[in-house]
Amino acid sequence: MIKEVLVSLGMTNNEVEVYLVLMKSGSLSVNDIGVKSGLHRQVCYDALERLLEKGFVSYVLRNSKKYFQALAPEKLLEYMDEKKENVKEILPELTKMSTLPREDTFIEIIKGKNVIRMVLRDVISTLKRTKEELMMLGVEETKFVEEDKIAILQYLRDLKRFNLKEKLIAKKGAKVYFEGEQSEYKVIEPEYFNPNPMYIYSGKVVQVIWGNPTHAIMITNKEIFDSHKKHFNMLWKIAEPLKKNLK
Repeated sequence: MIKEVLVSLGMTNNEVEVYLVLMKSGSLSVNDIGVKSGLHRQVCYDALERLLEKGFVSYVLRNSKKYFQALAPEKLLEYMDEKKENVKEILPELTKMSTLPREDTFIEIIKGKNVIRMVLRDVISTLKRTKEELMMLGVEETKFVEEDKIAILQYLRDLKRFNLKEKLIAKKGAKVYFEGEQSEYKVIEPEYFNPNPMYIYSGKVVQVIWGNPTHAIMITNKEIFDSHKKHFNMLWKIAEPLKKNLK
């Protein structure tokens, strides 16, 4: 049943085997995945690359070596809304299999065309739980709309729906700012603006790196979060309130 449902989510048979090995075993190298799955090393590489693109797997670097891990099974619901009922059927069994790390510091590297969508969904689900606010640097709304307009509209809808708030530091003179009481903007001069977006929220820091493909580095660590929060608050004090009409 589990394998059939995962295939219906868009995984190939090899991807399913690799995903379930990671779900059962936690963080593994490619060699370990090959041994546990019985698949050839190159087959594992190909499956992992596709799983990374689809958002089902992330990796960490340890001593310059990649270790892959399946994302928490609950996130399947977030990424595949249209398959929600099928995932609910297998979620309890997947959760029993899960041995994801519970360390104080957790680093995930995500890449692909759905990076922004994945980050925004994590922001919403986290803030719903913590009731805190998002702090964000490097905001250039035109770029976000170009990258994933549907995800942005869904995110703005959810901010309003769940009464969540965000503080954003954007570039002075930008063409687009989003309307709504959920978003409070301040602006800085273009020469001091860093175009790489950074999300700071509820013990997490997410650095987005635009490119082909786009990457996101998600760090869960209290000290890192506190440091970036202080930096944001310092910039917030010296940034100018947005005076232009929102578009």
